[in-house]
Amino acid sequence: MESTEVTTQQLMFSLIEIWQGSNKSQQEFCKEKDIQYHKFSYWFRKYRALHSSIGTDTKFFKQIKLKEQSPCSSPVELLFPDGRKLIFHQPVEVSFLRALLG
Repeated sequence: MESTEVTTQQLMFSLIEIWQGSNKSQQEFCKEKDIQYHKFSYWFRKYRALHSSIGTDTKFFKQIKLKEQSPCSSPVELLFPDGRKLIFHQPVEVSFLRALLG
C-alpha cells in the first residue's frame, strides 16, 4: 500500500468515526464536509471490513418511533448497517414498515 493511500485511509477512517459520533445521516455528513457520497460509502465499506465487530455494536443503530395514525407521506429511506438502502417513493403504511423492521 502506498503512503498516499495510507494517508487517505487514515483521513477517511477518522471522518467515519466523526460521522458515527454525530446524529447525521451519511448524506448530511458528506454534504457538510464536502465529501462525495459514493467515496464516503466506499471507505465506510472498507472500514467495516476491518472492524468486523460493527454488526454487533449497537451504536450503529438508531431507534425510530412510528405513529400508527397515517401513512408516511414523504419519501422514506431506510439505511441498513451493512450499507444497503431501501427507498420508498410513495406513501408507506406504518404497519408495513414495522413488519419490515421486525
